[in-house]
Amino acid sequence: MLASLPPARWVTLLVLMALGVAACAPGQPDDREGALQEGVTEPEGERVEGGNVIFGHEQEPAILNPALTEGNLFATQIVTRPILLGAYLVTPEFEYVPELIDGEAETEGGEDGEPFVVTWNILEEATWSDGTPITADDFEFTYQTVMDEEFDITSRNGYDLITETEVVDDKTWRATFEEPFAPYRTLFGVIPVLPAHVLEGEDFNEVWNDGIVDPETDEPIASGPFQFGQWRRGQQLTIERNEGFWGEQANLDRITFRYIEETPTLVQQIRGGEINIFDPQPQVDLIEQLEGIDGVEVQSDAGPQWEHIDFNHDNPALANQYVREAIIRGIDREAIVEQLVQGVNPEAGVLQNAIFVENQEQYEPHWDVYDYDPEAAIELLEENGCTRDGDDGVFTCDGEELSFRYVSTSGNERRELMFEIVQAQLAEIGVEVTADFSEPAQALGTQLPEGDFDLINFGWVGSPDPFGGDTIFMCDGDLNYIGYCNEEVTELLERNTGILDEEERWAVYNEADELIAADIPLIPLFQIPQVLAYEDNLGGVRVNATQWGPTWNASEWYLTE
Repeated sequence: MLASLPPARWVTLLVLMALGVAACAPGQPDDREGALQEGVTEPEGERVEGGNVIFGHEQEPAILNPALTEGNLFATQIVTRPILLGAYLVTPEFEYVPELIDGEAETEGGEDGEPFVVTWNILEEATWSDGTPITADDFEFTYQTVMDEEFDITSRNGYDLITETEVVDDKTWRATFEEPFAPYRTLFGVIPVLPAHVLEGEDFNEVWNDGIVDPETDEPIASGPFQFGQWRRGQQLTIERNEGFWGEQANLDRITFRYIEETPTLVQQIRGGEINIFDPQPQVDLIEQLEGIDGVEVQSDAGPQWEHIDFNHDNPALANQYVREAIIRGIDREAIVEQLVQGVNPEAGVLQNAIFVENQEQYEPHWDVYDYDPEAAIELLEENGCTRDGDDGVFTCDGEELSFRYVSTSGNERRELMFEIVQAQLAEIGVEVTADFSEPAQALGTQLPEGDFDLINFGWVGSPDPFGGDTIFMCDGDLNYIGYCNEEVTELLERNTGILDEEERWAVYNEADELIAADIPLIPLFQIPQVLAYEDNLGGVRVNATQWGPTWNASEWYLTE
């Protein structure tokens, strides 16, 4: 059955109302433990001491270093989240909760041209799994590593605004910004705090590719409740309880991530008791299938994960705005949502903003000007001199045939069905797309960052503060894989970080989104419901639709009998 969630946490998008509130005034519950325990499942039966939970996942990581481009995929994050902690964690309510720091980071200055100063006070009891204290040197090392141009860091956004750092004492680290930096809580999060005492002097591009270990001793190193165990590539990866964890010990002995690309296979495995939990991509009739399995519970929630189709602006045909507009008008986004998403989330609608998500307080539908209108799409192409000269009915514009390679991830039924819909609809307007589906690690870990696509379909996973996605749309931004550049958009996003008044800041984001919508660098489609299916004897589970993912509170998981 579909598990009951805490108030305002149902499969509908009511969660996003909470997101809107949290984004305006992020909350900080009293302690990390309380945040982890709030609202989790409590099955009947006697709690078992220890045990192994098998987590079925569709995507195997390429590497385990969460700070590098190749490793900054959701598949890496759900493994490393229980191993490496940050300054804050993000709860299902989209609240920032202090994790490695003792209360909220302290801020001062930022007015009348004064520098903006943030001070992080690290918990006295926080240590690495080898007993070494977690100190300001680790924060300093993390900052210096992120800023080292020799390393393939996913994003330096925010860190690059720091003008001065100071190790005040062993447990106090301070950073100075030239101007106010509103999203300071996003630092030391997706990129966690790194252990200086084992990584200093190492090649960060190579270390931790195969395991989160001390490169000198090959022993696991962790700041969280779990540590790296074993990885048999192509099969499974195990994390084990960190017996040296400075906080409350994890209940489980270990979690084994078993990698199976096909969602139907995962459904069969949880039906047969071969896995205990999995977080599938929402498929057409997935909830109906899972609810029909005895002993399996389902949670579903909607957060800042959103699906989209991106254009490669280095493609000569796609560099033309009118071609991109014809394509967005040639795709029936409402039909896609109705056929592929509403079976999981009946309240889902077409996403009409590329920064804020639907039902979020700040959401403004700037993209709703692009209705499904194939006749208008054809007319637009013809007005710009495009012709259908061949027998295939495909338009040619300025000598470039509108035939494109459409990249996405294999094994995802929803994306494969969506491609079939898109392919048929675009054929009607004289645009051809051919499928180039491959394993997620190839499509998203290699082809996406290398620009090896014409169109690409995937999803971004957001956080309470949209700042983390700014570089998607900034000229030469770290996450701008599509070659899009609008100097005015970049200026707005760069200015945005210095605005401490939140209403003004959200207004600037919407101004940027309106400009982005006019350029059509991509096609926003819909929010991706986060689904978590698990056996009913697994306690402590709670879906988290943010970047922190399903293992955000893995230390609270337990088995019953």
